[in-house]
Amino acid sequence: MIATQEYDVLIAGAGPAGAHTALRLARLGWRVALVDAQTFPRKKPCGEFLSPACLPFLEELDLLSDVLAAGAAEVDGMHLVTSRSRASGRFTPMGRYTSSHGHGLGIRREVLDTLAVERAACDPNIRVMMGWRVRGVLQDDTGRARGLTVVDPDGHQATLHGRFVVGADGPRSRVARGAGLALPRTGPARFALVARFRDVAERQRAHVHFLGRDYVAACPIDDGLFTANLVVDADQLPKGAHALEAFLREHLRRDDSLGQLLADAPLAEPIASCGPLGTRTRRPFGPGVALVGDACGFVDPLTGEGMFFAMRGASLLAPAIDECLRDPRREAQALGRYARARRFEFGPRYAMARLLQRGLRRPGIPERVIGALDRAPGLCDLVLGLTGDYVPPSGLASPGVWRSAFGAGARART
Repeated sequence: MIATQEYDVLIAGAGPAGAHTALRLARLGWRVALVDAQTFPRKKPCGEFLSPACLPFLEELDLLSDVLAAGAAEVDGMHLVTSRSRASGRFTPMGRYTSSHGHGLGIRREVLDTLAVERAACDPNIRVMMGWRVRGVLQDDTGRARGLTVVDPDGHQATLHGRFVVGADGPRSRVARGAGLALPRTGPARFALVARFRDVAERQRAHVHFLGRDYVAACPIDDGLFTANLVVDADQLPKGAHALEAFLREHLRRDDSLGQLLADAPLAEPIASCGPLGTRTRRPFGPGVALVGDACGFVDPLTGEGMFFAMRGASLLAPAIDECLRDPRREAQALGRYARARRFEFGPRYAMARLLQRGLRRPGIPERVIGALDRAPGLCDLVLGLTGDYVPPSGLASPGVWRSAFGAGARART
């Protein structure tokens, strides 16, 4: 066992939640170790959509210009489609709520993540440790997290000591399990098949196509590619990787417009999969440890809010950790405020995601809802404002929001 130097903060997981937390803490002057089992760039199955509310977080960390320079596709709205109805919405101002740029972005995860990790590697306060696998949480006799047990790229076990530990290591977080914060998964197991296509004409809109209990979420991304995620129950998946493409294309052809868009488009690379979707935790913190991103628990948001949850979570957690480190006596209060802020920010969004998931399982519900949105295009814009994260759920109490959705100036169908 090799002992290594002590840091102020150890962060397990270098995706957007972990890397953004590291960059924010480094700006506050803390010494951070950013640890990930993978080396970057690395592929990660993902919807690859950044909602409009993600762009200000990228700006705050001086990453937006890099993301745009990498060729991220601008996504100005979304089509919501069933076999019998179709609604289209735009990321447009709703009352006093507006997205800063008027669009979201589509970009490959390996590009997005690598840009943040490279920025972290240039920061003198951050040590980037790629290829280091977290084995568990090091705790003292009181149960307080004091570090991480890891395996270095050469296979040697080591200990990393830190004043604070962050779990940003995804829905099957070793930090959450090691700190006793994880709960058993409940509900049906769902998996996503992720495919990237070439030669797809759509370059401006994201898509969500409802196929009975299943759905496809898709959007244009950088390098001229188009990404699509098919989400199905685990027991539907065929055996063997060779059968995945036929399974995916059969589902694409179940919807006429989706079939026209993608069914015959060439795959850019082999299909990837991820799942099961859906994990839970007791709470997002413990003594000396906090969780951020999917490590806090994962609910498939359906309309592509995962990156917002990660980036906004990092912006909430970093100041809480800063307070903990500056005055350890206030740790419980600071982390309690972090947990309450998460509930206020994400609780209604998680509830809406669960409601959408339940609605998918009831025959006829998606058709009726999307039919109603088609008849009221301004209301569809409001739905996109909510799922695009720039209209908070509390905004539904604002008369100005409803005037935008139903007023005389409500737009015509597009």
